[in-house]
Amino acid sequence: MKISKRILIGVLILGILATGCAKGSDKDAEEAEKKEAQQLEIQDQKEEDTGDDEAKSETDETEEGAKKVLIYFPNEDVDGFDTEEMELPEVTAENLIAALVEKGVIPADVEAISCKEVKVDDEDALELDLNDAFRTYIQSMGTAGEYASIGSLCNTFLSAYDCEKIQITVEGETLETGHAEYPGYMSAFE
Repeated sequence: MKISKRILIGVLILGILATGCAKGSDKDAEEAEKKEAQQLEIQDQKEEDTGDDEAKSETDETEEGAKKVLIYFPNEDVDGFDTEEMELPEVTAENLIAALVEKGVIPADVEAISCKEVKVDDEDALELDLNDAFRTYIQSMGTAGEYASIGSLCNTFLSAYDCEKIQITVEGETLETGHAEYPGYMSAFE
């Protein structure tokens, strides 16, 4: 049997091409394996990040610097307090006021003029100054409603700032209502 040169050359070329294609397929397979390994690595990293987030939750910090805080509001009988944990972008007087508005503790026109942390008798304390809308709202309430609203506000701020005492003023003046006067620092309400 005599094989022509053309056929022999054709077979050799086909063999070379087939080998080259097989090597190309091997490269494609290797690249696919690398991509899959990278995707698994990314997935593992995401799972680790989720684990980190869980650890942050335990310390009340979340991924973006937000903080979970306890918001106090009057219970159904208005003779005590219920709480709800809410996530705030950061702990500020404005964010706490907004959370209290959301829970129906105070009206939306109440604003914080200032809030500063101070030391009083070697204890961490807050000085919170609110606009006149707060006084107007509190004066429109009965004794139980006043206690529940002021207590919710005090407890929320004390808890969020981890302080022992708070003084609430209205536009720089002592808060006075038809039922009580609040000239000094208050502790958490029970």
